[in-house]
Amino acid sequence: MSWKRRFAFALSAALLAGAAPAGAVPKLGPNFPLPGDLTVSGRARDALLKLEQEWLETGLKNLEKAQKEASEALDKAKAANAKPEEIAALEGKLKGLDAEIASTREDLALATDEKDLSKERQRERKRELILIVDQWIRALGAQATAQLKIAILSDGAAADEAERRHAQLSEQADALERAKHDSSIENWVISQ
Repeated sequence: MSWKRRFAFALSAALLAGAAPAGAVPKLGPNFPLPGDLTVSGRARDALLKLEQEWLETGLKNLEKAQKEASEALDKAKAANAKPEEIAALEGKLKGLDAEIASTREDLALATDEKDLSKERQRERKRELILIVDQWIRALGAQATAQLKIAILSDGAAADEAERRHAQLSEQADALERAKHDSSIENWVISQ
C-alpha cells in the first residue's frame, strides 16, 4: 500500500473516530444478545422503543451480574495473594464493567424519556434507536445467510428446516426495516 493510500486511510479513520458520538450504543454480544421476539405490532415508534427498552434492561441485568462475578473473583484473587497482573486484569475488567453499566443506564434513561420533548433530546433518542435497530437487522441478516448456507450444504429434513429458518429470519429483518421507515419514525422530531 502506498503512503498516499495509508495517509488517506488514516485520515478517514481519524475523522470517523472524531465524529463518533460520545454515548455509543451497546453492541450485540453476550451481555446484549439479540432479542428473541422482535415482533413489531401497533405504532412502529412505540413498538421499537419498547423493544429497545427491554433489550437495554436485559443487557443491564447481564452487566450487573458480570460485575458481581468480577467483584467476587477480584476479592478471591486478593485473598489468595494472586499475582499483581492478575489482580490488575480483574480490576481493569471491573472498571470496564462499571463504565458500561453507567453508559447503559444513560441509554436506558434516554430510551424511556417521554418528558423532555426538546428536538435535540428527541433527535438523540431517535438516533440511538435507529442504531440499535440497524444492529438487529444486520444480525438477523447474518443468521439468515448462515441458515441459507446450511440449506445449500444439507439435504432432506435438515435442508428444509434451514430454508424455513432462513425465511423466518429474513422476514423478521424485513419487518424491522419496514418499521424503521414507518411514518411514526420518519416524522419523529420533524413534527415537533
